[in-house]
Amino acid sequence: MRSEPPAERLLAEAYEFVLDGWCQGTSALDEWGRPVEPSSAFARRWSALGALERAWRRSVEPPEVARAAFEEAKLALTAAVNDVPQAWNDEPQRHQSEVLSALAEAVSLLDASTPRHARALEALLDDVDHVASRGSLAAARRKTVAEPKPDLPKAGEPA
Repeated sequence: MRSEPPAERLLAEAYEFVLDGWCQGTSALDEWGRPVEPSSAFARRWSALGALERAWRRSVEPPEVARAAFEEAKLALTAAVNDVPQAWNDEPQRHQSEVLSALAEAVSLLDASTPRHARALEALLDDVDHVASRGSLAAARRKTVAEPKPDLPKAGEPA
Protein backbone atom coordinates (compact mmCIF):
# COMPACT_ATOMS: atom_id res chain seq x y z
CA MET A 1 0.00 0.00 0.00
CA ARG A 2 1.38 3.39 -1.03
CA SER A 3 1.56 5.93 1.75
CA GLU A 4 0.28 9.42 1.10
CA PRO A 5 3.01 12.00 0.35
CA PRO A 6 3.50 14.45 3.26
CA ALA A 7 2.13 17.51 1.43
CA GLU A 8 -1.03 15.63 0.42
CA ARG A 9 -1.43 14.41 3.99
CA LEU A 10 -1.19 17.97 5.34
CA LEU A 11 -3.83 19.17 2.90
CA ALA A 12 -6.11 16.24 3.78
CA GLU A 13 -5.76 17.06 7.48
CA ALA A 14 -6.38 20.76 6.80
CA TYR A 15 -9.55 19.76 4.94
CA GLU A 16 -10.76 17.86 8.01
CA PHE A 17 -10.01 20.82 10.30
CA VAL A 18 -11.96 23.22 8.07
CA LEU A 19 -14.78 20.69 7.82
CA ASP A 20 -14.98 20.68 11.63
CA GLY A 21 -14.95 24.48 11.83
CA TRP A 22 -14.10 27.38 9.54
CA CYS A 23 -13.34 31.03 10.26
CA GLN A 24 -12.46 34.27 8.55
CA GLY A 25 -10.40 37.28 9.60
CA THR A 26 -7.79 35.27 11.50
CA SER A 27 -5.96 31.96 11.26
CA ALA A 28 -7.91 30.29 14.08
CA LEU A 29 -10.59 30.93 16.69
CA ASP A 30 -11.36 29.27 20.00
CA GLU A 31 -14.86 28.16 21.04
CA TRP A 32 -15.70 31.73 22.19
CA GLY A 33 -14.63 33.28 18.89
CA ARG A 34 -11.32 34.66 20.16
CA PRO A 35 -8.24 34.51 17.91
CA VAL A 36 -5.72 31.83 18.90
CA GLU A 37 -2.72 30.18 17.30
CA PRO A 38 -3.81 27.54 14.76
CA SER A 39 -1.90 24.83 16.62
CA SER A 40 -3.47 25.73 19.99
CA ALA A 41 -5.38 23.01 21.78
CA PHE A 42 -8.13 25.63 22.21
CA ALA A 43 -8.57 26.25 18.47
CA ARG A 44 -11.97 25.15 17.16
CA ARG A 45 -12.26 26.93 13.79
CA TRP A 46 -9.60 27.61 11.15
CA SER A 47 -9.01 29.51 7.96
CA ALA A 48 -7.66 27.49 5.03
CA LEU A 49 -4.11 28.57 5.80
CA GLY A 50 -4.60 28.26 9.56
CA ALA A 51 -5.79 24.66 9.11
CA LEU A 52 -2.76 23.91 6.95
CA GLU A 53 -0.47 25.44 9.58
CA ARG A 54 -2.13 23.35 12.31
CA ALA A 55 -1.60 20.19 10.26
CA TRP A 56 2.07 21.14 9.75
CA ARG A 57 2.72 21.95 13.41
CA ARG A 58 1.16 18.64 14.49
CA SER A 59 2.94 16.56 11.85
CA VAL A 60 4.78 13.41 12.91
CA GLU A 61 7.29 13.88 10.07
CA PRO A 62 10.85 15.02 10.84
CA PRO A 63 10.90 18.85 11.06
CA GLU A 64 12.66 19.41 7.73
CA VAL A 65 10.29 17.03 5.91
CA ALA A 66 7.24 18.61 7.56
CA ARG A 67 8.40 22.14 6.68
CA ALA A 68 9.05 21.20 3.05
CA ALA A 69 5.65 19.50 2.87
CA PHE A 70 4.00 22.62 4.33
CA GLU A 71 5.67 24.85 1.73
CA GLU A 72 4.66 22.50 -1.09
CA ALA A 73 1.07 22.29 0.19
CA LYS A 74 0.90 26.07 0.62
CA LEU A 75 2.05 26.59 -2.98
CA ALA A 76 -0.59 24.15 -4.20
CA LEU A 77 -3.26 25.97 -2.17
CA THR A 78 -2.07 29.30 -3.57
CA ALA A 79 -2.36 27.88 -7.10
CA ALA A 80 -5.80 26.46 -6.35
CA VAL A 81 -7.18 29.83 -5.21
CA ASN A 82 -5.02 31.93 -7.54
CA ASP A 83 -4.48 34.40 -4.70
CA VAL A 84 -2.88 34.74 -1.28
CA PRO A 85 -4.72 31.99 0.66
CA GLN A 86 -5.53 34.06 3.77
CA ALA A 87 -6.80 37.03 1.73
CA TRP A 88 -8.88 34.69 -0.46
CA ASN A 89 -10.29 32.92 2.62
CA ASP A 90 -11.23 36.26 4.23
CA GLU A 91 -13.23 37.66 1.29
CA PRO A 92 -16.73 38.50 2.62
CA GLN A 93 -18.56 36.43 0.01
CA ARG A 94 -16.44 33.31 0.70
CA HIS A 95 -18.19 30.14 1.98
CA GLN A 96 -16.85 27.13 3.86
CA SER A 97 -17.75 24.87 0.93
CA GLU A 98 -15.49 26.92 -1.37
CA VAL A 99 -12.61 26.60 1.07
CA LEU A 100 -13.11 22.83 1.23
CA SER A 101 -13.18 22.68 -2.57
CA ALA A 102 -9.95 24.69 -2.77
CA LEU A 103 -8.18 22.33 -0.35
CA ALA A 104 -9.34 19.36 -2.42
CA GLU A 105 -8.20 21.12 -5.60
CA ALA A 106 -4.77 21.72 -4.03
CA VAL A 107 -4.44 17.96 -3.46
CA SER A 108 -5.35 17.37 -7.11
CA LEU A 109 -2.74 19.88 -8.22
CA LEU A 110 -0.08 18.13 -6.16
CA ASP A 111 -1.09 14.77 -7.58
CA ALA A 112 -1.01 16.10 -11.15
CA SER A 113 2.43 17.65 -10.66
CA THR A 114 4.02 14.38 -9.55
CA PRO A 115 5.85 13.02 -12.58
CA ARG A 116 5.29 9.34 -11.76
CA HIS A 117 5.88 8.11 -15.30
CA ALA A 118 9.04 10.18 -15.62
CA ARG A 119 10.39 8.70 -12.38
CA ALA A 120 9.54 5.18 -13.53
CA LEU A 121 11.27 5.75 -16.86
CA GLU A 122 14.32 7.20 -15.11
CA ALA A 123 14.51 4.18 -12.79
CA LEU A 124 14.22 1.83 -15.77
CA LEU A 125 17.01 3.64 -17.62
CA ASP A 126 19.19 3.52 -14.50
CA ASP A 127 18.58 -0.24 -14.32
CA VAL A 128 19.54 -0.60 -17.99
CA ASP A 129 22.72 1.40 -17.35
CA HIS A 130 23.57 -0.75 -14.36
CA VAL A 131 23.03 -4.04 -16.21
CA ALA A 132 24.76 -2.84 -19.38
CA SER A 133 27.63 -1.03 -17.68
CA ARG A 134 29.99 -3.79 -18.75
CA GLY A 135 29.05 -3.39 -22.42
CA SER A 136 28.71 -0.58 -24.87
CA LEU A 137 24.97 -0.01 -24.36
CA ALA A 138 25.50 2.44 -21.48
CA ALA A 139 28.21 4.28 -23.39
CA ALA A 140 26.00 4.45 -26.47
CA ARG A 141 23.11 5.80 -24.41
CA ARG A 142 25.30 8.48 -22.83
CA LYS A 143 26.67 9.43 -26.26
CA THR A 144 23.16 9.61 -27.74
CA VAL A 145 21.94 11.85 -24.93
CA ALA A 146 25.04 14.05 -24.94
CA GLU A 147 25.49 14.57 -28.69
CA PRO A 148 22.87 16.15 -30.95
CA LYS A 149 21.81 14.06 -33.93
CA PRO A 150 22.92 15.32 -37.35
CA ASP A 151 20.24 16.70 -39.67
CA LEU A 152 18.99 14.01 -41.99
CA PRO A 153 18.21 14.86 -45.62
CA LYS A 154 14.55 15.46 -46.38
CA ALA A 155 12.65 13.20 -48.71
CA GLY A 156 13.66 13.86 -52.31
CA GLU A 157 16.97 15.59 -51.42
CA PRO A 158 20.31 14.01 -52.28
CA ALA A 159 22.07 12.50 -49.29
